[in-house]
Amino acid sequence: MAYTDLTNLAKDVDVTIVEIAGGHHFQEKIENMGLRVGVKIKKLSAQVLNGPVTIKIGNTKLAIGHNMARKIFVENYPK
Repeated sequence: MAYTDLTNLAKDVDVTIVEIAGGHHFQEKIENMGLRVGVKIKKLSAQVLNGPVTIKIGNTKLAIGHNMARKIFVENYPK
């Protein structure tokens, strides 16, 4: 199955994180937010002109920057 980053994902789609690109500092920061490989998330919205991407992890909503979202790769999972 092909992977896509969060910026290219349609909203209201359930996905699983399969890869997080970036250096050690970025990976640590993302992990502290609860984002790690294997976690199921849903993209709620994205702002125009490379604005933040809003996602949902369990019952928590989180806004991350566009450049951060480009480094998080996901795949759809069956419901």
